[in-house]
Amino acid sequence: MVTVLAQVLGRLVKTVAYLVFALLRRPGLTVPLLVAVVVAVQVARWGWVTRASVLVLVLAVVVVWRRQHRSSFNRLVWIPAVQWYRRWIRYGLAWRFWMGRCGLGIKDETTGRTMRPRVVKMRYTPSVDRLLVQLPVGLTSADLDGKRLHLAESMRAIDARIRKDRPGRVWLDLEMRNPLQATIPAIPVDESLDPAILDGLVIGYADDGTPWRLRVRGSHVFIAGATGSGKGSIIWSTLRALGPFIRAGLVEIWAVDPKGGMELEFGKDLFTRYERDDYESMVTLLEDAAQQMDERCKRLRGTTRTFNPTTATPLVMVVVDELATLTALQPDRRLQGRAENALGLLLTKGRAPGFHVLAAVQDVTKRVCEWRDLFPDKIALRLGKATEVDMVLGDDAWDNGALCDSIPRSLPGIGYVRMEGQAHSVRVRAAYVTDNEIRTMARDYRPRRVLHAIDAPSNHTDTPETGEAA
Repeated sequence: MVTVLAQVLGRLVKTVAYLVFALLRRPGLTVPLLVAVVVAVQVARWGWVTRASVLVLVLAVVVVWRRQHRSSFNRLVWIPAVQWYRRWIRYGLAWRFWMGRCGLGIKDETTGRTMRPRVVKMRYTPSVDRLLVQLPVGLTSADLDGKRLHLAESMRAIDARIRKDRPGRVWLDLEMRNPLQATIPAIPVDESLDPAILDGLVIGYADDGTPWRLRVRGSHVFIAGATGSGKGSIIWSTLRALGPFIRAGLVEIWAVDPKGGMELEFGKDLFTRYERDDYESMVTLLEDAAQQMDERCKRLRGTTRTFNPTTATPLVMVVVDELATLTALQPDRRLQGRAENALGLLLTKGRAPGFHVLAAVQDVTKRVCEWRDLFPDKIALRLGKATEVDMVLGDDAWDNGALCDSIPRSLPGIGYVRMEGQAHSVRVRAAYVTDNEIRTMARDYRPRRVLHAIDAPSNHTDTPETGEAA
């Protein structure tokens, strides 16, 4: 009898010790529970009328706050509450169980305990739960990556993606819903002429609900995607955001549409230079841009390191809708060589004097774009193979969650973007600009100078160059 009692007491002590240890390891759960207990004890001393009055008052404040100032309510109340619940209740209590069921653990040879990954931090968004996971010694990010499907199914997520953070830590992104499922309408145009806008044009949204900002000043953009993947949405959303700058003469669009104008013809009134029929003229446009870039470099050198567009030195955006027709698919090798040389000059020297290249391709191999790696900012839409994703976004992009080969054809405009300096790609969707909206913005934001052919004499007056070089 004494032995049985001792065993029961021993198990009880172990259970209590385990519970105390578990609560101490979960301060985010323990502290709110203690506060709730203290408040409950104090409230229990009140009369029922007082308790009911306080409850009605609190509910009234919450309802009025949420209706009148939903943004601040979500920021200060709703999002922190949901994040606390998911971090400490949903994931905190069941985490070790999930890791065990998914086979993620390693046995400590000294103590015999099974060491499992643990959650260090969580970031909640309406669509994605991002968990920073500490890996025990002996497990790697590849082990978690191999269990992506198991993790997604266990945690009732649409998809799970693994991103490296630093040695021993990874981000586990659990997609709870697809916020990019619905088509995004055209973004309202910001009429401001603040040059800082050129560092982040809003052309869509990311999967965490934040605006997708595309940089055009001091950068070049490479867009890759299969037919119907939404390359046109990116181009037109960018031009739409630039509308006020185009009308003011602070930005010039030099456009090349080798498909005979099937994509860019609707907005031809926005363009300062435009070619769509003759390959010789298209290549000449690229060469003229490179020549003007060199001339501007000579005039602006030694002034300043930050380019700010003026009407005398506007930012020149060279848009090429299908680059392959001027490179790999160009039967005239002489024209192909000229196009590649001009493009190479623009990409290597154009950022400083305000020359920006936005090029779209379907085939992402080196034979199509020899200068692919010179584009600082890259966008990958729907692609055919995982290897193509890595060609566009860099090594291990597919392994880190940029699943461009899994984007359905029914969702054009969705892709992954990797900006210069970013460690990982971000999933985004570009807004869709309708044909009527393109015609309207071409009418409302047409540049002041008249569209002229490549070989026509320029009517520009000799004005001093006052731009600033980056």
